[in-house]
Amino acid sequence: MKFRSAISKVERSRELIEKITKAVKNNPPYTYWLGRNLKTGESFTYSKCDEDVLDKIVIHCGDVFHNLRSALDHAYFEAVSPEIEDESKHDSIQFPFAKDSTSLESAIKTRHAHKVSHDFYKAIESLKPFNGKDGNTLLYLIHKINIIDKHRSPTPVGDFTKISSSQIRRQVPDFPLGLNIGVSQTTKDVVWYNDQYNFRKKGFKKIPPDIAQTQKRLNVQVDLIFNISEPQYRAKVVHTLNDMAKEVERTLNVMEDAL
Repeated sequence: MKFRSAISKVERSRELIEKITKAVKNNPPYTYWLGRNLKTGESFTYSKCDEDVLDKIVIHCGDVFHNLRSALDHAYFEAVSPEIEDESKHDSIQFPFAKDSTSLESAIKTRHAHKVSHDFYKAIESLKPFNGKDGNTLLYLIHKINIIDKHRSPTPVGDFTKISSSQIRRQVPDFPLGLNIGVSQTTKDVVWYNDQYNFRKKGFKKIPPDIAQTQKRLNVQVDLIFNISEPQYRAKVVHTLNDMAKEVERTLNVMEDAL
């Protein structure tokens, strides 16, 4: 079977993605809360981050990126190395990436794809593994984030932008109208006052017990997303990882078909 080790890397990635999916669903790292001050009449919303849960997800994400990048390199090496007799050049046999479309040809030739065949060279070129408007963003991100992960793991963030006032008012009737929540994680995100509200309504608990403040977790989904500036990319973590795995599988098929 062609690309056996590469396929194993993708399969391992899918196992890790399943773990991430379950973690995000069963124990989301970001949650949204309502607080009340019984003395002042102040109400406020805020977010919480379970850093222990998030750290585990970050580690799993880093492992996914590494396995997918390795899958590309393993398959590429298997395809190209038989054509390179000089073993001193084998270290340069890695799946090619370019910073933009103008440098793609040079990047592919530096990685010796043209020595396999013209069809193989054109197959790699067709995958557009470069940064930029016309490039393959998912493939390039695998390469770019894997480099970042060698120094610091990419950290997913909570997407609070989809939380609206109408959504919160279904659970908190006195929440101000017409607001959209921005990126939170502040001590108090939205603050308002309502002396008439029954702060001792069922569902609140005092924290800590010596002060007149209550908190209650709201039933609001906070999506976990990657928000990357270069290349510019913003999407849900699980969707991104699944799409990356599919793209790597497609890439392996393209390379195999060209041999």
